[in-house]
Amino acid sequence: MKTINLINEKLTNLQWLLLVVLCLAVTNTKANTKASSQKKITVVERHRVWINVTDNANGAFSQTLFGYRTGATDGFDQGLDGAYFNDGAVALTSLIGNDRYAIQFRGLNYSPNDVIALSFKCDYEGSFTFAFDHADGFFLNSNQPIYILDTESNVYTNIKTSNYTFNCEVGMFNDRFKLVFYNPGQTSSLGNTDHQFTSNNISVYQDQGDMLVQSNYAQLKMVAVYNLNGQMIYQNNNVNDVRLNISGLNTNYQALLIKAVTADGIPVTKKFLAVR
Repeated sequence: MKTINLINEKLTNLQWLLLVVLCLAVTNTKANTKASSQKKITVVERHRVWINVTDNANGAFSQTLFGYRTGATDGFDQGLDGAYFNDGAVALTSLIGNDRYAIQFRGLNYSPNDVIALSFKCDYEGSFTFAFDHADGFFLNSNQPIYILDTESNVYTNIKTSNYTFNCEVGMFNDRFKLVFYNPGQTSSLGNTDHQFTSNNISVYQDQGDMLVQSNYAQLKMVAVYNLNGQMIYQNNNVNDVRLNISGLNTNYQALLIKAVTADGIPVTKKFLAVR
């Protein structure tokens, strides 16, 4: 009898042990599932341009980076904007207020009317050259101009197609040069009249769950999205901006057609492969 009771007691203890182990396993599984569901994949959208200034006679060189980026603002952003420290005989930077930055980002609110103040400093009188180094994002679009404006001569130079050489005296010049994306002498109120507006003037991106439709200069009036079956899955008839953010669109990894109409009534169609 004692043997039977001892066996029953051991079985009971084993059952309790198995129950505790099972509960711990379930708890850990739920915790891991919750932690996994809370993880977000952050997609960072960047559109950047690197600009050089050189003096070939003396070998002087300076470079600055400007761009639009997820999470940035038009002011100073810790960890994104990079202050200029290594002062040399020649220095090209951009300005946030009165402070010079080797790297400056703004938010994803691009407008062709944006004006970025540049600071140029030289320790000697000479001839210097602005040049396009490289770019990414919508700045790679062949129809997206990048102008250096010399306010002293009122000359606009698209540095994607040609360099700009100028003479300068000794000093720091915070008001002379601007980085801009339009030339009033070549644009109407809506955009560049030198080129017909085509699908190349439209860029489409995905930022996490949102779809971003960007015109590089012309204001958009209407944007519609179609799947390959010809079904319209989104339409906005009152965009009235160069940029449209589409939220909550279930694209399900498929090819889409984006149809846009500018404020001038020019229709364009662009194919886009959604990745989520």
